[in-house]
Amino acid sequence: MLNKIIATLLTVGGTGYINYVVATQLHAIEPIGDEKTSQKAYCIIWSIIDFSFFLFYQHLLLSKKLHGNTALIWTMLLTMITAFLLALLLAKPLQRLSYFLYNFILKIWGESTIDGGSVWRDSFNGRGKLEAYCYDFQHNPVGHGFLTTYSMEKGNYDLALQPFRKEEQQPTYEEIVDMAQNSEYQENQTIREYINYDKQIIIFTFC
Repeated sequence: MLNKIIATLLTVGGTGYINYVVATQLHAIEPIGDEKTSQKAYCIIWSIIDFSFFLFYQHLLLSKKLHGNTALIWTMLLTMITAFLLALLLAKPLQRLSYFLYNFILKIWGESTIDGGSVWRDSFNGRGKLEAYCYDFQHNPVGHGFLTTYSMEKGNYDLALQPFRKEEQQPTYEEIVDMAQNSEYQENQTIREYINYDKQIIIFTFC
């Protein structure tokens, strides 16, 4: 009996965290307020769903004449696998559905819509190679090249640039603004300007 209680608590609590980790890796979670509080709330909500599967598998295995620790181990394993697959398949669609419904209601009330993405992440989304041109707030060139990787860690704004094959000086801030406002560039490329007031950096991307 004691083993069953401990196994239930460990499985349900642990699977809630599995749901959270998978959803985080899929960028399907945007913490509201305190991050730890959001994490606990998310884990608890998913744990309720996971517990229902725990009970279902337990009943199913008992009906198959499995008892004792064998049934308990299989119940735990099946619940953990289900939790992983549920988060993997449903976390992103649920996020999109939630924001669709939020924005539907906001439009009814004539308010601005919201987006669940990160400005840092969304600025670098695109197909093919992104050309990035970085400047500080004094408009001094910081670096330029093809964007290869960028940090997804909260509060970390590191990125890696692959130098262009053709050796050339980085355009001045005024030159890159002219390029971004050029109608021919705008027709053929997706152009974004990322501004971070905290780190005092401006990044233009062309894709």
